[in-house]
Amino acid sequence: MTTRRTTAILAGLAVTTALAVSGCSGSAGGDEGSEVDAERYYESYDESQQDTAAGGAVPHATAAEDGGAPVPEAPEVPEVPDPDEDNTFVDPGVNGFVPTDRDPLSTFALDVDTGSLGVARALLSDGYAVPAASVRPEEWVNAVPYDDPAPTDADLGLVAESGLAPTLDDGTQVVRVGVSAREVDPADRPRVNVTLVVDRSGSMDVRDRLGLVQSSLALLADRLEDDDTVSVVSFEDQAAPILEPTPVSDTEAILDAVERLTPGGGTNLEGGLTLGYEQARAAFDPEAVNLVVLCSDGVANIGATGPGSITDKIAEEGADGIHLVTVGFGMGNYNDHLMEQLADLGDGFYSYVDTYDEAEQLFGTDLTTTLVPVAAEARAQVAFDPEVVSSYRLIGYENRDLADEDFTDLGVDAGELGSGHHATALYEVTVADGVEPGARIGTASLLWRPTGPGTGEAEPQEAQVDLVAADPAADPSASLRLATVAADLAQVLKGAAPYADRGVTLDDLDERLDALEGTPGAAELADLVELARRVG
Repeated sequence: MTTRRTTAILAGLAVTTALAVSGCSGSAGGDEGSEVDAERYYESYDESQQDTAAGGAVPHATAAEDGGAPVPEAPEVPEVPDPDEDNTFVDPGVNGFVPTDRDPLSTFALDVDTGSLGVARALLSDGYAVPAASVRPEEWVNAVPYDDPAPTDADLGLVAESGLAPTLDDGTQVVRVGVSAREVDPADRPRVNVTLVVDRSGSMDVRDRLGLVQSSLALLADRLEDDDTVSVVSFEDQAAPILEPTPVSDTEAILDAVERLTPGGGTNLEGGLTLGYEQARAAFDPEAVNLVVLCSDGVANIGATGPGSITDKIAEEGADGIHLVTVGFGMGNYNDHLMEQLADLGDGFYSYVDTYDEAEQLFGTDLTTTLVPVAAEARAQVAFDPEVVSSYRLIGYENRDLADEDFTDLGVDAGELGSGHHATALYEVTVADGVEPGARIGTASLLWRPTGPGTGEAEPQEAQVDLVAADPAADPSASLRLATVAADLAQVLKGAAPYADRGVTLDDLDERLDALEGTPGAAELADLVELARRVG
């Protein structure tokens, strides 16, 4: 099978400079006369490069046939597994229906991760099936956009809507609970300190890995403001500082650091993160947004290699104002579980990047607009009325489950939302006979602590909205239909009970997406459906 990994090799090409100057040179973040050609790193990446000056592999010498000076051997290029080989996924399980007379409360930490969908897109694009264990439906639901309004008078806003479940014909209803974080005007955004922790081990020597990382870093530097700062730590066998905290206005220094990111050696992920946090703490500014961004394939084979190895450090720094975002690159020997768990521990989020377009979206747009945290330890609790609801099922969020009694305990770790973030939860609900449309069937509540520069020890905040029974005669909103398609596509690919017994097909989803043509997010889901159909 031919993959993008093998067809993308551009042997013999050197990584060229990514700074194209129009007019005079200057700031990357604010000077309209300067433009960083970030895509060139990705397009020109040479997968056989081994720069010894930057810590790459050292060629071995062999004797020349004529007895002259030794002739260096060509450096050995690390063999990268096929995209479906040696990946690590941990299945969080599947929620079933819960009788309300046994437990009317559903409590979970809010989550804005989208890595599960990104992993599936990468595998399907290369012609490989999606492992069931990799599918976390809530990340698919959260990966598509909705038209929920951002709140203007609170950190988090809450909406709810109901409709008939599209995959059941027994009157089961679906309830969507949507959470939106307030948006911080770019002009009011605090200064940002970003510490990039970059994996440049041998397994990263692939265009879709280190090549995309280099482009991603250049994009981030290009889109930040002049007075923001960027620092870079890299790791292979050992961790090493590449760039001390540097103003984004110093474009040349940042791009020089990008070009020094060449592959070689093992993967001391623990050492890289430890040094990254040390550098972030040294540059910490309580009036700024302080962020560590880990760029890696998640493989750890030197030092402590599990997510628990630096748990305390990550959790402590997250609580003290340094958040962790993990960004995954590359399939084949990829550790999805480690990347997802690290982000949860670090009060951040987990994304996956497999194309330059995705890198541009995340590093050029999403990351620069959602850097400002607004809500910490955010959690939701849905209380169904046992008098009118006989059972319910939360779709996804299995590994974000909280004990009901921990809803009011902000000392229990939950989720974090940044400026403009959205989180959505879907429930399937079985209502009792005779329940009228519009009747109250439960309540959704949020609890969080305001966070971000200047908030200090702010008092917890809360929001609440009633859940009502659907009107079978009313057309569900585009947002509700889009959310159910995203959830159903994830569940079709996962193929687990109780959903697998419904016989839903990709053709069924295609028909529902046809009716959503023009709705933002529908085309992307349709592309995934088509890719899944080709894989079979």
